[in-house]
Amino acid sequence: MHILTLVCCTAVLLPVSGLNALANPVDESPQQPSVSLTKERTTKSIGSSPIVAQTDNSWTEPVDSSEVEKVKSQLQNIRSRNFTPSRGAPALTIANPYGFGADRGFYSSLSYQTDTRFGNESDGDATMGFGAGFGDAKKAVGAELSYTLASFGNNRDFGTGGFNAKLHRQIGEGWGAAIGWNSFLSIGDENDLDDSLYLVTTKIFKTRENLNSPFSRVAGTVGVGNGQFRTQDALENGDDGFNVFAGLAFRVAQPVSFLTEWTGQDLAMGLSVSPFRTVPLTVNLGVRDITGAGDGARFVAGIGTGF
Repeated sequence: MHILTLVCCTAVLLPVSGLNALANPVDESPQQPSVSLTKERTTKSIGSSPIVAQTDNSWTEPVDSSEVEKVKSQLQNIRSRNFTPSRGAPALTIANPYGFGADRGFYSSLSYQTDTRFGNESDGDATMGFGAGFGDAKKAVGAELSYTLASFGNNRDFGTGGFNAKLHRQIGEGWGAAIGWNSFLSIGDENDLDDSLYLVTTKIFKTRENLNSPFSRVAGTVGVGNGQFRTQDALENGDDGFNVFAGLAFRVAQPVSFLTEWTGQDLAMGLSVSPFRTVPLTVNLGVRDITGAGDGARFVAGIGTGF
């Protein structure tokens, strides 16, 4: 039985989710003012005597001084904003879902594993995911709709994969909760993605005020789910009960986090890195099946971006 590594990019892609949760982001989307400039008088200085040119007001509306001041204020606010694209944030988990999500923009990811569980030796496999966020997780509810494309490797037909849905809510500072349904609609005969329901929450703790300080944040995630989150015994016996999954993320440096998690079946550990200052790109490197299920440790890697 092949179990695919499903790497979700929602923590990876903070510019799309509005969440750079570990970095405490501020929404910096500027409101562009509509500016209409009508000069009524122009002055040229020749020597010490100004020459004033008077235009005819009959073809234009008179200028409202209060509106001019308002436009000036808007332009000054825009000028003071930082338009440099933000870097991505290190992920909160390796394979588990977490309590935050995207509520705007689009994201995509690519993941690879060197070996599938209980598969042939060196039968590497890859999946690709892409999705979009909607709503407002702070004021109401955010929503994600994504598709996991599992057409790489193992001779699957192109397009084979599954649709995923997620509703999430930010219920406090650095605290989010979500409910989701992975692979609620599967496509392709050779699809081995598990139909999985889950409920999860994530809390981020500030261990230091400055994000640039080592070990400035710790994030804890805990949830329950069925399907892909079941124990190995439950999978083998066909039991469809719910099981617990959990994880910890340590922000060891601003662009790097150390991750460890229990997926419900196995222990996984790895690193998540956002290597570029102005590119929202996150790279995950990890090892799964360290203990518990499986026939040996497996190397997994993922890369994600959003806009």
